[in-house]
Amino acid sequence: MLSLSHRGICISDMARSERFYREALGFEPYQDHGTVTGPDMEKTMQLPGVQLRCIMLKHPDGPVIELLHFLAPESFGPRERRSMLDYGLVHLSFYVDDIDASAERIVAAGGKVYEETRAHYAEGGTTMLYCTDPDGVRIELMHADGVPARFSHSGICVDDIEASMRYYQALGFEPSDNHMLDTGMDWLGTIMEVPGIKLRAQMIQDGAGNVIELLKVFEPGSTGSRERRKLNQYGLTHLAFWDDQPDATVDALTSRGGHFVEDAHVKTPGIELFHGADPDGVRIELMKPMAA
Repeated sequence: MLSLSHRGICISDMARSERFYREALGFEPYQDHGTVTGPDMEKTMQLPGVQLRCIMLKHPDGPVIELLHFLAPESFGPRERRSMLDYGLVHLSFYVDDIDASAERIVAAGGKVYEETRAHYAEGGTTMLYCTDPDGVRIELMHADGVPARFSHSGICVDDIEASMRYYQALGFEPSDNHMLDTGMDWLGTIMEVPGIKLRAQMIQDGAGNVIELLKVFEPGSTGSRERRKLNQYGLTHLAFWDDQPDATVDALTSRGGHFVEDAHVKTPGIELFHGADPDGVRIELMKPMAA
């Protein structure tokens, strides 16, 4: 068994973020882990003295997000939207029935709307608009006639799409739609906030219907670190997978350009945890339930 469990988000205020994702985007209560602490958590998160409030919310379509509010050590970093040129996890995307109504809900729930990013992709018949959650996580709203409202995908800015596809194939993903957008389209520059941008957007999908968008920017080129971000850095933090054969998965992912940190490997009475990263520094967590 190997399946995507959740997407992690480091936040500054649990009540505010829970309200945002429930009222603005339709997530529902799923699991409440209370306050997480102790030497095993310090080791696997590589954060001394960690105290963490953690809840999970589930979208009606199935995707789960994990909201991480660090009580200690304090979270850090800007709470503004990351550039779409930065390597790593860059956004969450949703199809909506009415972009304006969805944008109003986002503002009412404590998020922000960037009206200057509204763009229409005529060939795909899709209108898009970027917003952010209360901590600056990019939320992409999309509307296309005949496409029902639903969670669409997570976006990752990568250095090498072929290498990333090989990596995520070991996690159960296969190539699906591919969009070569390399002619400097005006609408693309508007939504990405980078005039003249040229890129390739490769979708990959697993058997449960989870979709990841791999973004390779040709011009002006991607920027930033390809190292793992700390878990207590604001924004999208990691992708987590349930895996009943994690040792084999660790070997496969390591051979495909990723890495795992042995010092962050822990076994608790209930779960075994592995922490690593994909080729572009996106944190990958493998979780194995321990036999009762």
